[in-house]
Amino acid sequence: MEGEQTHRQIERMMDSIPEAFFAVDRNWRFIYINREAERIFHASRNELHGKNMWNEIPHTIAPSFQTQYFKAVHEKRPIEFEQYMPETKQWFEVHVTPFDEGLCVYFHDITSRKESHEKLLQALETNDHLVSAVANTMTGVTISDPRLPDNPVIFANKGFETLTGYSVDEVVGRNCRFLQGPETDAVAVKQIRRAIKQRESITTELLNYRRDGSAFWNDLTISPIFDDEGELIYFVGLQIDVTRRKHAEQELKSELELAKHVQQSVLSLPIQQDNIEIKAAYIPSEQLAGDMYCWYQIDKNRYGIMLLDVVGHGISASLISMSIRSLLQGLITRLVDPVRVMKELNRHMNDLYQSQSQIQSYYFTGLYIVVNTKERTIEYVNAGHPPGLLCSAGNAPLLLNEGGLPIGLVPNVPVEKGVLSYEGPIRIFLYTDGLIERKGESSFQNITRLADFLQEYHDHETGKVIEDAVELFNDGRIEDDICLVAITLR
Repeated sequence: MEGEQTHRQIERMMDSIPEAFFAVDRNWRFIYINREAERIFHASRNELHGKNMWNEIPHTIAPSFQTQYFKAVHEKRPIEFEQYMPETKQWFEVHVTPFDEGLCVYFHDITSRKESHEKLLQALETNDHLVSAVANTMTGVTISDPRLPDNPVIFANKGFETLTGYSVDEVVGRNCRFLQGPETDAVAVKQIRRAIKQRESITTELLNYRRDGSAFWNDLTISPIFDDEGELIYFVGLQIDVTRRKHAEQELKSELELAKHVQQSVLSLPIQQDNIEIKAAYIPSEQLAGDMYCWYQIDKNRYGIMLLDVVGHGISASLISMSIRSLLQGLITRLVDPVRVMKELNRHMNDLYQSQSQIQSYYFTGLYIVVNTKERTIEYVNAGHPPGLLCSAGNAPLLLNEGGLPIGLVPNVPVEKGVLSYEGPIRIFLYTDGLIERKGESSFQNITRLADFLQEYHDHETGKVIEDAVELFNDGRIEDDICLVAITLR
């Protein structure tokens, strides 16, 4: 009688976890399916019980499932993989664990990725095969009883033993806080205590310590379990060793920081002369950016200034940006003319990536300006970029929008250049769309707003104008890379 009651409690407990779980025997016949799996398969457990799994799994995912499931059986080890379900438009992290009588499988929904990592969830029914599967799975599973003093562990599986080095006998009767140590994050511990006190689920990553004193990163999920009357009866803890991933993330972060410094080190330094001043600001949305600016003194009187924005963000956009950057000094100082420079860059983009289908989608917008301080002329090409703004005292801002399509978009891009002359002091302001694009706001209205701002403060110090422009538009949410270049001509 007591055994049946325990089985029913375990069934209710695991069936209440909102993740799909099922198990099959050696002949691929369903021996258990939980409520969430019923929803995914669009069938009840009574309808599926005893049926062959391969006849019920959607044909859109069957081949990849077969590969992974057979691998788990052949190698006799747990397999993890990600799978997209077109029928439900969800991504799942799928865990397959072989046991003596078959396989147990559970799906973790990673579509929203709102939680920091996957919740590894198991389900049980009144079935010895499934009890064996959970007891032997490599995922650490603990069950504690909050009705007893200090919420002690009443069950721990072999996966927990393997993970921590503690035997079940050493664990049962103790609160799991014994895994904490000197470098365990106190904030995370406080959050766990709050969730337990408020009887809520929590998922977090915690630095824990094994029996031998070695540290490991624990991907921990704790879920409260209630009976039919709403009484809290258990807490289920799921633990996964994610130390390797955490170390990889830390190494990647260090590498990205180094790459970020390298990228910023090639940005042109400010120019401060009697008749021309050039300053800029660079604000990446991620650790690496696709925006880039540079300028070169072509001869005694001419300067070439380029601002570009590679489509996309992060590492890929940065690599494309850096490859273009490596060409610019030679192109600008050798070809000079904006039309010729832009056409050569377009040829380069098409020739370089024509055999790389995954890179062909990359292109960049840009604004290239040649200033002649002796002739007091400005030649420019705007390649699909937000218009530059030319401001002078007493005149409405002039939009620099003459040019053509973005570079790399089509093989033979048509290019036209704008030619201007200036007399008194003027300021040209170049920027990428990260400055003016905000959710719920019109880019056109923001360009007008920026033009009004620059016109009002056109006589202020160049660096101060850049600083104030960033502050005007940046509300702390850097959703896209921001690059600004201010050219003051006297």
